[in-house]
Amino acid sequence: MKLIMIGCGGMGTYQAKKFIELGVELVGAIDHNDEHRSHFCSTYAVSEAYADVDQLSRFQGRADAVSCCLPDAFHHQCCLLALQLGFAVFCEKPLCTSLEQARQLDEASFNVPFMVNFSKRSIPALAAAQEVLNTGKLGALMRVEAMYLQSWQQSHVWGDPEQDFRWKWRLLPSYNRGGCLADLGSHLLDLLLLLFGSVCFVKTLSTVTDQVLIEYQGELKVGNDVPCILGCSYADKQSDDSLQLKVVGTQATLEMNTSLDRKQILVAPGGGESYHVSAPAPPSTYQTFVRWVDLDQAGRPNLEDGLSVQGLLEEMIG
Repeated sequence: MKLIMIGCGGMGTYQAKKFIELGVELVGAIDHNDEHRSHFCSTYAVSEAYADVDQLSRFQGRADAVSCCLPDAFHHQCCLLALQLGFAVFCEKPLCTSLEQARQLDEASFNVPFMVNFSKRSIPALAAAQEVLNTGKLGALMRVEAMYLQSWQQSHVWGDPEQDFRWKWRLLPSYNRGGCLADLGSHLLDLLLLLFGSVCFVKTLSTVTDQVLIEYQGELKVGNDVPCILGCSYADKQSDDSLQLKVVGTQATLEMNTSLDRKQILVAPGGGESYHVSAPAPPSTYQTFVRWVDLDQAGRPNLEDGLSVQGLLEEMIG
């Protein structure tokens, strides 16, 4: 697969490493930031690069796919142009900033490979959770809690948001209208859809006081009307980066916490001894996309998954 990277900052650099490990050839780069673009091209020996996404047409006939690693507000423009030019698309989550934009991409896709990078699907512990839920070992489900907690907005553990644009844009309404809900909550919504099949928004529980959501908590229903609490934060004092899931059933409780263990979950039967469950790691989103483009093996999370999450975000963000 021959790939063009659009957005050469932190996520573009991370993705480049992942794709190169899979034998992908980086043939082009696009980024308006001269420093990011120059450093990216030097690091990955990319010989052709441009400052404007409108130059993407120059790669027609010489590349197979694009990866959109731009801030959320620019996903729609980037991906729509890529589809119009016939490129397969790998887009960072969330898909867009509105359901209307997401539907426009769907209309333009024409069955071209299109994946949304809900990368948390690749966590082995999540595969273990899915396996346990599928076996019915928990009994009738009573409640679910899904949390994605980070601390960087206050702790600066990954850099000062005032100095590092990789984090700063997440705090700007013009770049990230949905704040932590669009950023972290989109991962949670995708996982809930994957595990339970259906998700319905009930109400927002937290008080919104900031221009950009720093913290959010909401009430949902998943599966067969099972109550669910969803929470996410950029400013959690106890968790630098923690994806957590708790599913309480009549026979047992399942718990996952990626900051403690990314490979296993804990199952606690009622009245019995707790035990760990593991499962093989699923293919990464990067592996799945390469197989789709090179071997025509369609994979997920796809455009339809991105649309489902976008619809929920539209309701929750308002």
